[in-house]
Amino acid sequence: INVDPEGIAVAADGGFWMASEGSGTIGDADRPINSLNFLFKTDAMGVIEKVVTLPDDINAKQLRFGFEGVALDNGKVYVAFQRVWTNDNNVRIGIYDPMADNWNFLFYPLDTPESQNDGWVGLFDLTALGNCRFLVLERDNQGGPDAVVKRLYQIDVTGLSDGDNVTKRLVRD
Repeated sequence: INVDPEGIAVAADGGFWMASEGSGTIGDADRPINSLNFLFKTDAMGVIEKVVTLPDDINAKQLRFGFEGVALDNGKVYVAFQRVWTNDNNVRIGIYDPMADNWNFLFYPLDTPESQNDGWVGLFDLTALGNCRFLVLERDNQGGPDAVVKRLYQIDVTGLSDGDNVTKRLVRD
């Protein structure tokens, strides 16, 4: 199985949810689609029980910077997309509901790149704090003296609906 594990979270049944980043960008001949972004539900031994893909209209926007982190809260699986995908204004946080077998999406406003070496800023992980609150790791793709954006933000998704933007609060820079 071609898996690029980017995040893992313990499921309530003792198994795991794993986010696997897709490979390739729609419409880019130099980086063709080799795999989609997947959520894998496994048992406690890591045997895959369920494979979840994004809806077709979202897969049609795939950028090679896909799933990064995964977290569970209130029975739902939250997945951070690394970068903004085609025709989106902000980066997505996908919310998969295993009981309903459907997706909803929130949008997260990324910080502006600040490095003297430019680069880009993206999401790299998220951790559930409970009660619809999450810590989100937002960082640039730079290292050493060029690294500027390495920040933890807290978001609260209480009361948000499909397509809403989240509000972030800086926790640590």
